[in-house]
Parts: sequence; structure tokens; C-alpha cells
Amino acid sequence: MEGAAGLRVPGDVAERFRERGWWRDTSVLHDLLRVAAERPDDPAIVVYSAQDGRSTTVRYAELAFHVRRFTAALTSLGVRRGDRVAFQLPNWWEVAALTLACCWTGAIAVPLLPTLRALELERILRAARAQVCVVVDTWEGYDCVAALEEISARLPWLRHAVVHGERVPPWAVDFREHFLRTPHEERTALPRLPSGAALDRVCMLLFTSGTTGERKAVLHTENTLYAGTGAGASTVERGWAVREVFSTPHPITGPAGLLYCVWGPILAGGTGAYQDVWAPERYLELLSAASVTQTFLAPSFVQQLLEEQRQRPRSLPSLRFVMSGAAPVRADLARAIHDELKVPVRACWGMTEAGMGFRTREDDPCDWAAKSDGSPMSGLEMRLLPGPDDDGVHRLLVRGASVAVGFWRPGSGEPFHETWRHDDGWLDTGDLVREDGRGGIRFAGRASRRVGATFMIPVTEVEQEILRHPGVREVVLVGYEDEPGHESSCAVVVADGDRCPTLAELVGILVERGMTPWYLPTRLLEVSPELPRNENGKIRYERLKAMIVDSAGQLAGDRDERRP
Repeated sequence: MEGAAGLRVPGDVAERFRERGWWRDTSVLHDLLRVAAERPDDPAIVVYSAQDGRSTTVRYAELAFHVRRFTAALTSLGVRRGDRVAFQLPNWWEVAALTLACCWTGAIAVPLLPTLRALELERILRAARAQVCVVVDTWEGYDCVAALEEISARLPWLRHAVVHGERVPPWAVDFREHFLRTPHEERTALPRLPSGAALDRVCMLLFTSGTTGERKAVLHTENTLYAGTGAGASTVERGWAVREVFSTPHPITGPAGLLYCVWGPILAGGTGAYQDVWAPERYLELLSAASVTQTFLAPSFVQQLLEEQRQRPRSLPSLRFVMSGAAPVRADLARAIHDELKVPVRACWGMTEAGMGFRTREDDPCDWAAKSDGSPMSGLEMRLLPGPDDDGVHRLLVRGASVAVGFWRPGSGEPFHETWRHDDGWLDTGDLVREDGRGGIRFAGRASRRVGATFMIPVTEVEQEILRHPGVREVVLVGYEDEPGHESSCAVVVADGDRCPTLAELVGILVERGMTPWYLPTRLLEVSPELPRNENGKIRYERLKAMIVDSAGQLAGDRDERRP
């Protein structure tokens, strides 16, 4: 990790990106302080909290004040440039302030999804070698403090455990006392705002399952994040203007929510609106109350939102469009959005390594999102490699200003992959696409073992845990569509003995070992005597997918036969 912090894009590449306006020499912090000086009372963040049932508005002057205080609070903990600060918090305004404070100190922010449990949390903190970790005391019934206490003894790099909430143990730093109430900025000199070449240094470490299902650590700079929002593109291309009001129910500690509702609003001098627990009825109220102009939702969220809107229609006069990604937009979904919300839908394709790489434009036909996942954003190139069959399907490669400067797979023993030192900067996305006929793409599938929809599941880690069950000889996780636009995982198992473990048994041991809930398989398929393989010994995943579909049909038929 220490070496990864020093990754750089070659000087000539960085210079070209700056000349084109895709990168710049001023920080997002400059944008924050400028808007705070010019329009101090404008809302920067609106967040609905499920804990107290209230909406909180943080104005630009307040956000700038808290970012200064958080920066000084980190400095007082001994945080310096290149240190890793991990935080596992819900969608609260403090996440945005803490992210920006990390940029000011020169620390590397390590945002973590609030749904991660002890097993994954320990692996990530170890891979990042985080010196600071911030958690909420309890979230949705899970004791985050107990989890951190249990694993911290095995993390020698962790200097400070910080707890946000009512229940702060004596061994931890009280977030509210240290970050919110103590005026560190009055006695601690703040570092200079980052600018120029400092914006090409690593500022964020994001974790993803990667294209193979193995966890990947992705390294971004302020400038790659800037390009990943589309800020260097035209308004028609990027889809937002000054004072835009963005909203998403997705975690703002994830890459999509981070770019869309933390970075984007500040760059636009607008507002980010979010809620900490997904509730479609409350989200519709938030869209109305915060005068949201655009919202980003995966198709599975859209379906629930539309159902709520049908039951209790709300007026959303400010909403201009719905942005959807993580799965292709179907024609019926696009029509439903238009009918129920009275706005068009825009499609996008993105990934942790490349930000929001593709989107449909404002001047595309109204129904284009049902046919395309968009064209490359300014600063991003695409290359389409022919697939194995002559069926118009291509493997997608990307290169450009929004692509992460490097990544590595923790525990693999492989060296850091420096993006611009390999393959002339081209990144294989692992996705299969078709050309849309207008210079863009339409997602066709995955050339890899990625499983998931809104978030990817690290299938290798889950399989390794399942293999520890004495009744399992072989196992693979295979994705299947359990509802339109949403992919879950099926554990395909070859039993070791006369009896195959049940799904409940396998899920039980994963939960006992601290596996994150949304990693858990939701179906089980037993195969015998072995997994299907080709002549080269590789597992035939397409055959397993067909078997899963067949088994689902048989179960449905059995249920129909049992009905009176």
C-alpha cells in the first residue's frame, strides 16, 4: 500500500488532460469555499435520517466550517499526507465532510459500505493498512463497535478507532466530541489547500469485487474523480448545470453515490440529497421537498419507487430526469418512468475504476435509454475487441482521464497495476457490449465471474468460506436474475458425501463467520458428480446458468401443481 500511494500518471498524459479541460489545477475544496463565500445560505446537503425521522439541511457555510474543523481534527490525531482514513458510516452529511477533510489533509480516504460485516471489514482494513477507522456504534441492528473491537487487535497499523453514536467505549475516540464539538481549527494550523500536481496524487482507495470476482483495491486522484463526474464535458453531454440538485438512495461511501451526491453537487455549486435507509415513500418526499432535479437509481430501486408512486402519486415539479445504471434499462421500465414520474430516463455505464464512463445525452431521443447505455464521456476513449463468436458482441476496453491510476488485488501476491504502464493505458472492463449505432454501447453481459447488480459480490471470498463446510466438495457462485434488473447469487454445490448441505445451513455458517448480508447466496443448486467443464477443464458457467433457470421453472411448476 505504501508504494501505491506514490502512483502517478505520466507527465505528458497529465499535461494533455489539463489542456483538454478534463483535469485541472484547483481542488473541489476551492469550489466548496468559493460557493460558501458567494452563497453561504444555499443548501449543500439535504439528508433524511431514519433514526429520528427528520430531514437535515446543511448549508454551504456550515459545510465549509465543518470541513475545516474535521481537517483540524484529523491533523490533531496525527493524520498526515498518505495516511489512510477509513470510515464506515450511513448516508449522513458527516460522510461528505469527512471525505473532503481527507482531501485537505492529503490523507487517502477509504470509504466503506455500511452493510459490510466483520469478515470483510477486517480484510479491507488490513489491505488498506488504515491508520484511522470511523464507525457508527450500531446500525440496523448490527453492533459495529463490537466488530471493530474484535478485529482491531489483529490490525497493528490501526492507531485510532473512532465511534459515532451514543455508545462510545473507553478505547475509542468519540466522534461527536472530537470532530463536532472541539474547535481544533482554533489551535491547529490547517494544511494548504491541494492544487496543481497535488491533485494527481492518490486521494481515495475504493474496494470492488473486480472483473473476476476477486476483491480489487482501486486508487483514484482528485483529478480522476473530477473527470469521473463528467465535469470537463459540456452540459448537454454530462447532464448537469450550475445549482443542480442531485439525489440518490445508493450509499455515498460507494463509487456511484460518492461521485453523484458528494463530488457532483459541489462542482455544480448545487445540492446533494440522500437518505440513510432506503424507503421509497420517504424518498419521494425527499425528491419533492429538496426540489431534486435529477436522481440516480439502479433499476431495482426504480421498480419500488414506481410502485409507491402508483399507490400515492406525488407532484415532482423540479425533477428533470431519472438516471439509471448497474443494469440495462428495459423499454417497459422507461415507459413506466415517463408515465408515473412524468420525466425521461437517462442510462449510464460506469465502474469503480472509471467513474461514470458512458451516458445517454440530453439531446438523444427520449426512448434512447432503452436501446443504449450511452456514449463515452469527454476524456474517455473506448476500444471494442471482437468476441469469440461472430454475433456483434465485443469486449469493452476504456482509457482516459477518469480511469484510476492503479489497482491491485489484496492477498494475490501480484504487484500494483499502474494503469499507464500497462497496455498503453487501456483497461479491460470485463464487460461484453454491442454497438448502439450512434457511437455508444449496449451492455450484453459479462466476460467474467462478476455477480451482482447495484453492488458486486466478491464471489471468490464467498466460495472459499462455503468450501470450509465439510459437506461441500466443490462450489461456485453463479448470478441469476431474481427480479427485473437485479441479479442475486446461486450457490452451485457438489456435495462431499451422501447429503448436500441445505441453503439455510450454508447461509448460517456464512453469517456466523461475519459475512456481509448481501454477499449471501439466495438459492442453492446441487449438481453431481462434478461441475460441468469443457475440454480444457474450465467450468461451463453458461451451462450452470441454464440449469439454474431450468430448476426455477421446475419449482414454479411444482408449486402450481400443489395449488387446489
